[in-house]
Amino acid sequence: MNFKQAVIFTQLLVITNIVFAQQGPVMVVTGSKVEEDAKEAVTAVEVISRDEIEALGAKTVAEVMENIPGVIIFDHPQATVMMQGFEGAYVKVLVDGVEVTGDVGGATPVSAIPVSDIERIEIVRGASSVLYGSDAMGGVINIITKKPDKDRFSFRTRHEFASNLRYYGDAYAGYDNKYFALSLGGAFDWDDGKITKTQNNMGKLVDIYDVAAARLGSARGNAIWHHRGGDLELFGSWSDSLLTTSADLENGYEFANTKIEGGLRNSWSFSDLALLDGFLSYHRLKYDAQKKNYSFNTESPYADSLFQDIEGEVRFSWEPVISHSLLFGVNARREALESDSFEAEKSMVTLAAFAQDTWNIKGLDRFRIVPGLRFDWRLPNSTNEENIIKLTPKLAFRYDPTDALALRLSYGMGFKTPSLKQNYWVFFHPAPYNFLLTGNPNLRPETSHGFNASADYAVTKKFQVNIGAYFNYITDLIDDYISDESSGSAVNTSGNLQPYIYTRTYRNVGKAITSGGDLSLRYNGQRLKLMGAYNLIVARGYDEEEGAYTDLPSRVPHQVNLSAAYTIPVIETTVSLRANWNAPQIAGGGMSGGDAAGHSPDYLMMNFRLSKFFFKEKLEVYGVIHNILNNSHFIKGSEGQSQRDYFGLRDGIIFSLGGSFKW
Repeated sequence: MNFKQAVIFTQLLVITNIVFAQQGPVMVVTGSKVEEDAKEAVTAVEVISRDEIEALGAKTVAEVMENIPGVIIFDHPQATVMMQGFEGAYVKVLVDGVEVTGDVGGATPVSAIPVSDIERIEIVRGASSVLYGSDAMGGVINIITKKPDKDRFSFRTRHEFASNLRYYGDAYAGYDNKYFALSLGGAFDWDDGKITKTQNNMGKLVDIYDVAAARLGSARGNAIWHHRGGDLELFGSWSDSLLTTSADLENGYEFANTKIEGGLRNSWSFSDLALLDGFLSYHRLKYDAQKKNYSFNTESPYADSLFQDIEGEVRFSWEPVISHSLLFGVNARREALESDSFEAEKSMVTLAAFAQDTWNIKGLDRFRIVPGLRFDWRLPNSTNEENIIKLTPKLAFRYDPTDALALRLSYGMGFKTPSLKQNYWVFFHPAPYNFLLTGNPNLRPETSHGFNASADYAVTKKFQVNIGAYFNYITDLIDDYISDESSGSAVNTSGNLQPYIYTRTYRNVGKAITSGGDLSLRYNGQRLKLMGAYNLIVARGYDEEEGAYTDLPSRVPHQVNLSAAYTIPVIETTVSLRANWNAPQIAGGGMSGGDAAGHSPDYLMMNFRLSKFFFKEKLEVYGVIHNILNNSHFIKGSEGQSQRDYFGLRDGIIFSLGGSFKW
């Protein structure tokens, strides 16, 4: 380690992460699907408030998540999340309790969700399949949108310009009275990328994207009728995103997503002790991918698809006595996929019923037990005549020996049904690999057994310590393998000739283990706010050829998140410094490991922010310096790659200036 790196490392050790004070109880819903005080929840729920989101300067959910300990952002090609060693397809992302449509493989591109109308984000780590069903083996991220202020019109807007030719703007307006509430919000995020002039094999200079260009436009609206028993809500959203990137002269890609979501949500309170609520939602995702060859100036679609689903859920919560809180629910969902890689629409229907009891022993708020059970049934269809039936149990404990200490222990069985992609997809993977990937309609669901333990200790009112550990064991792991080594070519339904050199097919192959833990220290003073966090991940899969467990790729084994914020007296200006460090990860992608080899460089990012409020905190003006270390880091990749090249951070230091106004 040279002198410059030693100085950087010393800075990392003394900087700690910002946490904003919460005024009054913080109510959450994700852990139990019933509103409760976060401090009293049996299942640990991490809450990122609106203030914290604004202090981060985040524009999308991906930019929020990359600053959260234990959450890893993974691009494939759009950013998705990893939690407890599970990829994005194993983490369920919700908006107000309703699932967000992911890509064809199930992972939700969180880079395409703006923060313009987000009130807070709730995170539950570990298997949550009992309440949320398939795809919640790794955890749940629930995005809670802002509701209008009572008895008044509210308005907020924000605009930011950056030196790398990125613009972000959003606006939100809402009104609420005793009869109805209306709200509408939208955002536009535009990044021009970075174009490099490169000579092709014909001697002509062509433009390729050294840094990806991105565009995101979105809008979300709600109309709520306050009736005698509760609220009837009509909600809807639209978003359109475009990502243009280049690997080299022969391999450029353009990914376009147009998403429409909407539905109804209703609640009816019979008393303070009984509530009936539910929703009906519709999602439509149009996914278009174009492959570009800059040498010959050609382009062709290779993975166009249309994904739609309809989901409905009804829940009944009841507190018959002070020591028991019961929850019952039923859920039904139909998913459908159309693609240019096969002729007919593919679909699947799942039905579910779930129940849980929060048992507060003697009603003393000292020892609580939460047993739960879910029944899932994936119905047979025209191409797969087999039922998939699964019972998923959970058991969670919380013990508070003192008012300052909370101990949690839980077991949850998770499962993930094969996605429509894994069952039916025929994907022509372009150069440089050129292989044909085919689905398998006879796949079994993946099953996990997850154990989580944590301790939260309030040393003082301002200083808190949190420690946690987890272990997950996954069976019937879905992997892909080379099923045919012969080369060939095929024509998809768009008429495009797709050459390939071999064929890969999905199958159930075995098992995997993820384990780890985290430690965080928080200080929340009146002017100084600090936190430091460390996260450990160990992820290993069983290699049948080697007959042993090997490390899974794309996981970050060690992660440090540190920062500090201080509000300067008299001038009342807040300065904050945030640093994130990720250890090198094994190169490659996918839960199965694929053809992983070597390792990435480590990742070190440090940002500085200065903000000042005016006019009774109605107007905020801020400036941010991103990547202030200009890609300095400690360890190069196994192929000699730097952080700059491996992670595509070719913009270097970025300066941005912005402002927000609320009324």
